Amino acid sequence: MTPEPDARSRSRRMRPAPGSLRPAAAYHTKRELVYGALRDAIQAGRLRAGDRLVISHIGSELGVSDVPVREALFQLEAEGLIDNEPHVGATVAGLDSLEVQDVYLASAIVEGAAAALATPHMTDDDRQYLQTTLEELDAAVSTNDDERVAYLDQELHRALYARCPSAHLLLLVEELWATKARVRTAYPVRTRSKAAQQEHRAIVAAANRGDAASVEALTRDHLRRAGIARSTALGSQANTPPEH
Repeated sequence: MTPEPDARSRSRRMRPAPGSLRPAAAYHTKRELVYGALRDAIQAGRLRAGDRLVISHIGSELGVSDVPVREALFQLEAEGLIDNEPHVGATVAGLDSLEVQDVYLASAIVEGAAAALATPHMTDDDRQYLQTTLEELDAAVSTNDDERVAYLDQELHRALYARCPSAHLLLLVEELWATKARVRTAYPVRTRSKAAQQEHRAIVAAANRGDAASVEALTRDHLRRAGIARSTALGSQANTPPEH
């Protein structure tokens, strides 16, 4: 079950904080504008689990009527990003620890396969970019720059599978990254950063050797471990009693 936010949190966050919704960079309809703004805010953690999504407030902030907001909320509900309950309305959906492990398990399988397929197609420039990103990530980890770590970690992983020839596999990877982004923002695990870097080094070394089988196995193990750590962090946070 989705952890229920405590009463103080609910009272503070009855609607998105001003400025939390930002118009999508590219859209063709008002529904797409609202959908993109809400989806980006959820994934970036500007909207958190349990936050109420009041149609009139969203419309006012984005300068649209209620109709495109309702349409966008229906789409987000279908994707599992929001809950819509009678007498409560729309709220940002949460994730429980089993769901977190599940999404990381799926990501481990899909991303591992994509990285393995990409390995034979990597260029010298690709391998140099991997090495440079890895070194920049080392520096960010050493200074506890969480935002920079999150950005470079995603850059490193995307560089690993960028040359994957399967467009469908890449689409699945990106969809799973969208869900993982929510988890990473809400449940940071700084204590695993150094271990994750050791795993990154092993993956990059295998990619530099052109060892696709090792890239796949190491990537799967890396993401499986990440899922366990984040699931544990989520469970710990859910079991922590609210402050009085």
